[in-house]
Amino acid sequence: MVGIASALVFGAAIVLSALYSDRFGRRRVIMVSCAFSVVWALALFPLLDTGSPVAFVVGMMVTLAIFGIAYGPCGALLPEMFHTRYRYTGAGLGYNLAGVLGGAVPPMIAAPLAAAYGGIAIGVMLMVIGLVSLVCTAALVETRDRAL
Repeated sequence: MVGIASALVFGAAIVLSALYSDRFGRRRVIMVSCAFSVVWALALFPLLDTGSPVAFVVGMMVTLAIFGIAYGPCGALLPEMFHTRYRYTGAGLGYNLAGVLGGAVPPMIAAPLAAAYGGIAIGVMLMVIGLVSLVCTAALVETRDRAL
């Protein structure tokens, strides 16, 4: 039940952030998600350490909402970053490499961090990843009004 409810929150965040990215810009919406992730990363693990089922539900839903805010504009941003000739090759390569690096490296680092320093160390690691994401997104050129 929690998974279904969280998936609904995730889906709603994707749709809303995609709509907002058309109005305010893809870069700006993704930066909002990155900023939220920096703060949430530090709050999440102390919240989960309480062991409360309510804390788990809140943690799951807020985490997926923040992820959804970044995920919505990506479908437009990634292809818009490349010239027409390379558009889907560049977008596909960028998306998949990010998925491999982001999906493989942090979990490999998280287990030793948690064993040595506790759950908060994972939060700090995620906060650093959020800060790097924020800086990298700020360095992007806004693509919303660019003619393709």
